[in-house]
Amino acid sequence: MSKRPYNGTWKGPTVHEIAHLAGVGVATVDRVLNNRSGVRDKTRARILAALEKLRNENSDRDVPLQIRLFCESGETFNAAMAGAVTDVNRTLPGIKIEGLYVPTSELDPIAFARNIEQEGGDADGVVVIAREHPAVNRAIRKLRTAGIPVVCLTTDLPSSRRSAFVGNDQYAAGSVAALLIGNALPKERNSILIVMSVPFRCQQEREMGFRRVLRSDFPHLRIEERVISDERPDNTCEQLLRYFEANGHPAAIYNVAGANRGVAKALEHIGKAQETVFVGHELSNHSRALLESGSMDYVISHDFAGELTSAARWIRDNLNGVSTEPPHSQILLHTRYNCGL
Repeated sequence: MSKRPYNGTWKGPTVHEIAHLAGVGVATVDRVLNNRSGVRDKTRARILAALEKLRNENSDRDVPLQIRLFCESGETFNAAMAGAVTDVNRTLPGIKIEGLYVPTSELDPIAFARNIEQEGGDADGVVVIAREHPAVNRAIRKLRTAGIPVVCLTTDLPSSRRSAFVGNDQYAAGSVAALLIGNALPKERNSILIVMSVPFRCQQEREMGFRRVLRSDFPHLRIEERVISDERPDNTCEQLLRYFEANGHPAAIYNVAGANRGVAKALEHIGKAQETVFVGHELSNHSRALLESGSMDYVISHDFAGELTSAARWIRDNLNGVSTEPPHSQILLHTRYNCGL
């Protein structure tokens, strides 16, 4: 990182503007701009990124592109996406993202679709994370008819005629989960339980990839019937405890949905957390703690802020006449030894 002091010779953003965008105090900004010590490297980098963004926007003299994010998921995923929005708004010049976050357990698909259509219609571009639902698909098609680019993030909605998809190859992510579980279990007949929630396409694709690898590489392993959760930890825990009481506990659990805490809590309740292979998705503060405690074995994840940045840039380029198919993002694999956030 450059140690060159920003000592007031530039023309552009004020210290208060930089502090507001970076989410720090004015005194901290002043220390960084005058190259004084006492500021953590991560905070210093965030302040310099905010400064660079503001300087670029001031020099361009253009109104930032207004992008609306509509996100339906579990509370932990929604919080991670809100954090990604903050990161992107601090670092990507010429872009302003505003998000609407609705927990899956509380979603009214019709009302959510209405928000996409009405609020998205006032934006330059739209990013959507949502389940498969006719009303949601219809709202996206209306935006596309109006010429507004729409990017699906993390979970795809191809029937909506969206402009592009940014995220993991979820079929491949499920295949990775099957390989991890298959290699972790002994080569003998065993059962695996899959935990799902509502019809997100990403979950369906993960399950398809998972089943394919088990059939081809680990035919001695059997998938139990699926447990459908509402992505709330306490409810998921109760559902699994009822399942264990009726069917016994499986050798492994693959959670393609959210509420990893609920799965771990159920396993801890019956004293099987350390001997059950548990694989889930999305690295967060909660799943990191589960990895560190040994309650989870693997977390398959992705770069939230990186994918959102790619989606915002795709929308900007599309509005400038450039339209390409985004490549799939990198699948990230975390264990207790590499789960730092």
